[in-house]
Amino acid sequence: MITTKGLPASKIFKNLASLGSLQLLNFLIPLILSPYLVRIIGLENFGRITVAQAIITYFNIITDYGFYITATKEISQNRNDKKIIGAIYNEVLTTKAVLLAFSFIVLICLVTLIGDTSSKSLLYYLSFTLVIAQAIFPVWLFHGLEDMKYITLVNSISKVLSVILIVLFVTGEEDYIYINFFLGLGTILAAGFSFVFIKIKYGLVFQLSSLAKVVHHLREGKDIFISNFAVNLYSNSNILILGLFATVEIVGFYSIAEKIINAVRQLLGVYFQAIYPSMCNMVTSTKQRILDFTLRLHLPFTLAIFLLCSGIYFFAEELTIYFSGTSTHQIVTLIRLLSFVPFIVALNIPSNQLLLIYDYKEKYRATLLFGSVLNLLLNTVLSYFYQAQGTAIAVILTEIFITAALIVALEIKNPVYKLLFVKQP
Repeated sequence: MITTKGLPASKIFKNLASLGSLQLLNFLIPLILSPYLVRIIGLENFGRITVAQAIITYFNIITDYGFYITATKEISQNRNDKKIIGAIYNEVLTTKAVLLAFSFIVLICLVTLIGDTSSKSLLYYLSFTLVIAQAIFPVWLFHGLEDMKYITLVNSISKVLSVILIVLFVTGEEDYIYINFFLGLGTILAAGFSFVFIKIKYGLVFQLSSLAKVVHHLREGKDIFISNFAVNLYSNSNILILGLFATVEIVGFYSIAEKIINAVRQLLGVYFQAIYPSMCNMVTSTKQRILDFTLRLHLPFTLAIFLLCSGIYFFAEELTIYFSGTSTHQIVTLIRLLSFVPFIVALNIPSNQLLLIYDYKEKYRATLLFGSVLNLLLNTVLSYFYQAQGTAIAVILTEIFITAALIVALEIKNPVYKLLFVKQP
């Protein structure tokens, strides 16, 4: 059994089990839903909803503002003080409400400027339910308290409900505009139930906080927000940039490959979120203890991700047939090119977390901003000349750079990994 000298391993494994069961659905739903949607709405419309999701993701970044890191850390470190937790709960939700209103105004301006067809405009407005859902669902509270059982159950039910609504009401090509709406609606319902649960179990009732508190959180979280924006800028701009140089069909090919890879990357998110609260509580521990804790969990996890990525590479053709109904060579190639991206990302999780925990936010931000700029440049050039394959190569090069840069940044600011090569007394 893993021991963490003061941190019960059982709690970490409970978090992994709870988050893992939820992400298992996140993993399975695209495997089931994407092939169905491709056949019902066609590859072109599948590409359109993917582009809409990529645009909506930027609003999710704005409304989240890095609270899944900052609020989780604050709650984890004050979990025995109900008054502080209540204040954080009210202030974060109030700040999110302000950011949500701002995001909707920006969306209206964008849709107006684009001046696209009414059906595409409606697609973007209906997709905003995804933003509302994330903004009001206080997952960060449950993560910080390391109490994931209830939220996992409700979240799982909401996702199943979304799938049922899509299957029932998306029956033709013209119904593609409702897909994102139903995906967001299920989570909004789950958020409503979570507020009731929070009131019953924790005695917390949401109350609007002052504007001064909102401004305080916006200032305190700006470094994490900029970092997250940079990460999502390069991860979500891939499809948007590709769309400038390639046909909608090619965008659809790439989106299928990306969805398969992103399903695996969700497992990385589970791991990150499950151990992050415990890592926050280890900030006062010796670096050797932190390193021991990290290696005992991270090495087996990384090996598992490597094996999973290998499976994706070798079964790329079978995955292509399953998702698209054809053995399209372009999709097979893209899946194989991207197959080991999750493994590359998994290598930077410890340094990523330690930079945040040691509060090296400026170094963290600078690294991700540089990586984002690098991706935009590579993506623009390579997708212009090589289309979807160029986009995939840009993603690989960017992830390699970011992983190496985060590790180097940690070692420069506060060496941890070099302890592996130092003989212990």
